[in-house]
Amino acid sequence: MRLVDSPPALARTAKELTGARQLFIDTEFESTREHRTLCLLQISRGETIYLVDTLRVHDLSPLAPVLQAEDTEWVLHAGQQDVLLLIERLKLKQPPPIFDTQIAWGLLGPEPSVSLAYLQFKVLGLRAGKAHQADDWKRRPLPQSQLAYAAGDIEHLPELRDELGARLRSKGREQCVLDASRDALVPSEDPPPELNLDSFRNAWQLEPPNQAALRALMDWYNGLPSHKRAQAPAPKTLLAIASRLPEEGQDVVRIKGVPQGWGRRYGDQVAALVVKAVNSARDGDFIPIDPPPYATFEEIRLDAYFATLRAEVCAKLAAAPELALPTRVLRRLRHALLEGGVDAALAELDGWRGDLCRGAVEAHLSQHPPPLERKQG
Repeated sequence: MRLVDSPPALARTAKELTGARQLFIDTEFESTREHRTLCLLQISRGETIYLVDTLRVHDLSPLAPVLQAEDTEWVLHAGQQDVLLLIERLKLKQPPPIFDTQIAWGLLGPEPSVSLAYLQFKVLGLRAGKAHQADDWKRRPLPQSQLAYAAGDIEHLPELRDELGARLRSKGREQCVLDASRDALVPSEDPPPELNLDSFRNAWQLEPPNQAALRALMDWYNGLPSHKRAQAPAPKTLLAIASRLPEEGQDVVRIKGVPQGWGRRYGDQVAALVVKAVNSARDGDFIPIDPPPYATFEEIRLDAYFATLRAEVCAKLAAAPELALPTRVLRRLRHALLEGGVDAALAELDGWRGDLCRGAVEAHLSQHPPPLERKQG
């Protein structure tokens, strides 16, 4: 274990790490709502563990060529935040090849999210303490016991990488973990979908002027780029705006669910949109809507069917459901299956997830057809 707390020491460290085939990495950082402060970087090529004091060594650029070397794999545990923080701090051009031991474990069994200590025990038979887990990493100097704890976070990553890699190779999944680890760096939520009247459970209660306002709000919302939709009020809040028919921006801000900053910025625009829609509404534009049911047995059976599909497919693959078929993917799979059939559903499984799951999902759909006919156009 070697503490790196000066520019000359960092330069020596970078030289000693150059050419490493694998780098074993962890970070300690402090987070607020607005910012994350990198406090310590633990890094090794499998021998000496370097503890880079990033509060005392501000310029980490000597490490950039080492960390962004094309053939150098980063090995981390639950490393999404660590990787993104280092990419930002060192201004790296692209994510490196990543082997995340937590994701590797999820591709070998039912557990998607486990601690490093648990994984070391299950794979290597080691017990680790947690005496410094909640320590203040911004204080200086860091005591020797805290530095030793930080070093321990990467001490056994080489053995974990070897053992998990061997298990994945035996299943033909070593490339899968690299692809899944990289995918974990990208926000996993699907972009907000476009809205229609069916998106609003209580739209059936609206009077003609209110429905006209809601239609205008839907058109405005659907015309936004996906990142702007994510910042806009939730659909239930848009329904509230249509119900209240605000005439001025300050009226929009007062509606429950409207973010204050968003309301101050866009309130006047939204109010003008509503007023225009109401004033230009025609009697023939109104569509009477029947209230939708709160539940149907068809939906209950479908929920059970897709929950079973997920469980059976993942049990057959010996992979964690939350990793192999997370809720957002299952939701897309269900929609595609009901709208377009088996081929459309299988097309939703792409990349590493398609390589892993497509055959098992196709077999399940063939052996156990869904309980309802797909929707007809």
